[in-house]
Amino acid sequence: MIEKIEKSLLERIGSSVFISLFLSGLFFTLFQDFTQRYLDQFLGLFGAMCLIFIGLVIMWKVKEAVEKESN
Repeated sequence: MIEKIEKSLLERIGSSVFISLFLSGLFFTLFQDFTQRYLDQFLGLFGAMCLIFIGLVIMWKVKEAVEKESN
């Protein structure tokens, strides 16, 4: 049981660190002087990356459900 708690905690910490680094890099890039001219392109890229992330999460949940059902 302790192993499951440790694994869950590590997954949560890892994903939160990844998300915070991604968002800080994104906002750092968005507010630079050279990107003000290309703000629409960066926002489009951000939107596309969000859609890809949502798709990956959906596929991950489907994979977990299929694995749970097959066991």
